[in-house]
Amino acid sequence: MFIVRKLIYIHMANLVENIEQVIENIKTMEHYLHSDIKEEQEFAFELVKKGRAMIVYRVNGKNHFAPVRFVGFRKNNRVNYFENEKKEKKDAAPVLQALFGTSFTHAAIEKEFNDYASTLPGSTLKSRRKYWRVRGEDNKYFDLELATVESAMES
Repeated sequence: MFIVRKLIYIHMANLVENIEQVIENIKTMEHYLHSDIKEEQEFAFELVKKGRAMIVYRVNGKNHFAPVRFVGFRKNNRVNYFENEKKEKKDAAPVLQALFGTSFTHAAIEKEFNDYASTLPGSTLKSRRKYWRVRGEDNKYFDLELATVESAMES
């Protein structure tokens, strides 16, 4: 009964239900981070730098970070994000825990996040974050090729 209620909660809250939906949102975030549109870039920079709960994934073999409050909602984009912020007061962390296991914190990954964030304009939230690492069905780290993201966004 608990599992059924949890699934209904996830569906009603517009939260992601599987790894593929998380990966779709990661691709959208990467697109925004590299966009030629200033508003998209600024949106992505701000979310990453102010995030307290982050998804760790790889792009071309290097760790990148995306905020849970963006990747945790189905088919997220800039417009949907602001709509979700207004009406959805749900936390996506329990869903990510169901998909990826317990979050972790570690000094090395925190340093890596701060190094990554320092490459983005703006100030970074001075807070310890919690992280989830994206792994594929083969239990290997998810590694995205940036060229794949850009070509997928263009179509």
